[in-house]
Amino acid sequence: MASNRNCPEIRENGEEESTELRRLFKGLENCPGFVRVGPAGYLFSVAFEPEIKSIYNMEVRATDIIYVATFPRSGTTWTQEMVWLLLNDLDYAKAASLNLVDRYINVGISIWGLASRAKGAKILKFKEEDKRKYKQIITPGCELLAAASDPRFIKTHLPMCMLPPNLIETAKIVYVARDPRDVVVSLYHFYRLMPVPQFTGDFKTFWNMFVRDNVIRTPYFAHIKEAWELRNHPNMLFLFYEELKNDLSNTIKRTAKFFNKEYTDEQISVLCNHLNINNFRHNDSVSLNFLADVFIPGEEPFIRKGKVGGWRDYFDDEMTVECEQWMAKKLKETGIRFPVFSNDVTKK
Repeated sequence: MASNRNCPEIRENGEEESTELRRLFKGLENCPGFVRVGPAGYLFSVAFEPEIKSIYNMEVRATDIIYVATFPRSGTTWTQEMVWLLLNDLDYAKAASLNLVDRYINVGISIWGLASRAKGAKILKFKEEDKRKYKQIITPGCELLAAASDPRFIKTHLPMCMLPPNLIETAKIVYVARDPRDVVVSLYHFYRLMPVPQFTGDFKTFWNMFVRDNVIRTPYFAHIKEAWELRNHPNMLFLFYEELKNDLSNTIKRTAKFFNKEYTDEQISVLCNHLNINNFRHNDSVSLNFLADVFIPGEEPFIRKGKVGGWRDYFDDEMTVECEQWMAKKLKETGIRFPVFSNDVTKK
């Protein structure tokens, strides 16, 4: 049964910041307003406000298998596939028969977290027969969860402070953090690809908004800090995307151990091959190809390159220096240590 707790503080976003959002995000141009949630001030459309309390008070079941939690574009889909297969005895046939959006319930990432229902439906031009096809992005996660049978696999991009307080004591959580420089590049392309929010500016403009926490779901470092502070809890597995990329085999073993699962080296080798980005990119069961008719033409695909360090192709010298200063300040404040950051950055 769901609880009736209070939820994190919700306040209006600044008018200047909201004007900037409407001007540069075509899918948000008619959004009635924006709110900041919690002490860190996570940014959302005002249309998402009713769902905030519902999520915070939703029922967490002891039978819930896993929450895969990330800031957007941090390797979520990759991690979901790995976790699902580890917990389903490496049943590749079943995985191939069910799209990932049907294997996991999305909490807090429906399109209504970005725009109003009317605006979103108009932009996506939904027909009646499409409603089941697009169920996962047009239905609030709490509604999907309430109707789901056990066990439930759950994914979220929400920070820990917006999830039920008893979550960490009840369910297992796999949190993945990624170098913010690669995150912002991937998020830039994703927000250009989707009709909501459909960013229309250039990358440098997007970066400047991101570092000022004026992009939907920011601030980035606060999001990671909330999970980082729980990294030693027995129900939390904190991973870095770069660990997955650089040592996938051992990261799989570590994840399997977290769930009390054991596989042979040969089985893990097969899973590594399955998760290889060149194979993963062509796996229809993990893609969003069913949304191809609503993607913005000419933009990069949902599953891109999966590179570590791809940000270097986007940042000029000025941006690189600015970013290092920003990261050094935030890392000092949070105590987080990323495997890819140099000592020069972390000691500034």
